[in-house]
Amino acid sequence: MNMIQLRDIDLNLLVVLDALLQERSVTRAAEKLHLTPSAVSHALKRLRELFDDELLLRDGRRMRPTVRAESLAESLPRLLAQIARTIEAPEAFDPATSTRTFRLAAPDFIAPLMPSLLRDINTEGPGIKVELAPYSASALHDLTEGRYDALVANSAAENPDLRAEPLGTWPWAVYARNGHPAFNDWSVDAWSAHPHLQVRTSVVQGKGPTDRTAAELGIQRDIRAVVPHFSMAAPLLAGTDLLLTVPSITMGNTAEAYNLDHREPPFDLTPMALSLFRNAAEGDEPGIRWFLERVAAAFRDPANGH
Repeated sequence: MNMIQLRDIDLNLLVVLDALLQERSVTRAAEKLHLTPSAVSHALKRLRELFDDELLLRDGRRMRPTVRAESLAESLPRLLAQIARTIEAPEAFDPATSTRTFRLAAPDFIAPLMPSLLRDINTEGPGIKVELAPYSASALHDLTEGRYDALVANSAAENPDLRAEPLGTWPWAVYARNGHPAFNDWSVDAWSAHPHLQVRTSVVQGKGPTDRTAAELGIQRDIRAVVPHFSMAAPLLAGTDLLLTVPSITMGNTAEAYNLDHREPPFDLTPMALSLFRNAAEGDEPGIRWFLERVAAAFRDPANGH
């Protein structure tokens, strides 16, 4: 098989190929592109040489695609659309008249920030909707595929097709019910002696930062309960003697709502850094940029604890 070099590809040939794959007819493809059938036939000849494949075979009045052509038919429209978005000047975005829906993937602990975000968006764009999707192991890939418009994730996450803007860092804290006996004489021994609650999401595999650091220091803890969502933690802490060690952002204003107390961890834990990710292919599309700015503002809002 010939190795195709990008410098050898005429973009106009791909446009012709897309039309041929849709119409399965030289004549109809020519009409669609406002070209002569002779010009389309010549382009098909060049395409066959470029891909070293017949691409389209005569089958009565229509043309039948080869296996290679069928594969190209699936990816080519998306590729051409992405090229068009890259070249074209961004369309104007007016939040006051927009009815657009923005999709944000994020951990469930950002729920306390949503009222601030939605109030801000509703003020400027009363017709705009926001869909919040749960963060998952495939979130980075899903963002590159265009399933989300933005993603809140750990700053250490990496993907060459994404761009990230830092949202900030949050220290860790240990939460418990108000009057918890561990806080009367707070120490490593107190942290280790009392039972713990753990939030274990499907994204984290193996030990989290707390247990890794504790293990390095020779400290053990007794985990008595595990929940899959941060939103479940506060009511459990309020009604038990469990301790919970998490980045402060994960509790937000729910700690006050459930009358929880907190302390700094009795050993050093690296603060959690979060970033706001977007698809690099979107460039500076005005609508996406507007939405990203509103999400970042919600994280900066003092009412949200940062």
